[in-house]
Amino acid sequence: MKKLTLKIHNRGFSLIEVLVALLILAIGVLGIAALQFKALRYSHDANLRTQISYLASDIADKMRINRNNIASYDGASHSVDVTDLSNATCDITTGATAANDLNCWYNQIDSLLPHGSTAAINASGGLYTIALGWTDREGETHTVEYTIQ
Repeated sequence: MKKLTLKIHNRGFSLIEVLVALLILAIGVLGIAALQFKALRYSHDANLRTQISYLASDIADKMRINRNNIASYDGASHSVDVTDLSNATCDITTGATAANDLNCWYNQIDSLLPHGSTAAINASGGLYTIALGWTDREGETHTVEYTIQ
């Protein structure tokens, strides 16, 4: 009599294969999460730089409009402190007075930039330098300077 032997082939995955696949998947997900975090940080930094560019061009335009009193803008400085916001009197209907322009600018700085940010306008010869600085989330200080004539 002939003996019949059946070979049974196991199909499927072993536990080790499943664990290795999960490890590879976990590393990939962590990489994507880190990438998303970096993208969020860079997006926030880009937004701050956009706001700073807007603020600098805004005060530069006001200075150009008010050429007769441009010397009044020299030496202006402001620091954003969350406990003491400037709330300077700003009347957009008043027109081109340096004090009103600076008060409006200070209010914009307080509302658009994080605390610890600084702003200054300095004159040297016929050139005016508008310097805006801020501290990012890692504690690194950045300063951007715009020079107008």
